[in-house]
Amino acid sequence: MALITTTKSLGWYGVHGASECSSLSLPAYFGTYNSSGVFQVGESGLTESESRGLKIWTMTPNGNAWPWDTKMEKQYRNSMPALLADLEALECGQMYWISWNGRDLNIPGFVPTAKGVDMGRISA
Repeated sequence: MALITTTKSLGWYGVHGASECSSLSLPAYFGTYNSSGVFQVGESGLTESESRGLKIWTMTPNGNAWPWDTKMEKQYRNSMPALLADLEALECGQMYWISWNGRDLNIPGFVPTAKGVDMGRISA
């Protein structure tokens, strides 16, 4: 478990030595929109307005930064879901940059890092 308490967090998904690592679906955990455009609360319990304060970035295999947020979910989930394919889940051993504006946020399996901080290792 990682409790995100800052507005910017860099870290890895997957904790070495923990039970088997499995992907964390971003729409299932943080929320998404149904075909009628109605927000569906995810496992995190964030409301629609709270979820708007979250943006997650990763790097694609070709070196481009790629974001995920609920604005993209609303715009593309039911019309062009392929645009969300590069970042639909947190994957074991992958690095992420998280931008968050809100109360403390629990992201299971996310290991934040910073200078002088050793909270774990990545595992694939």
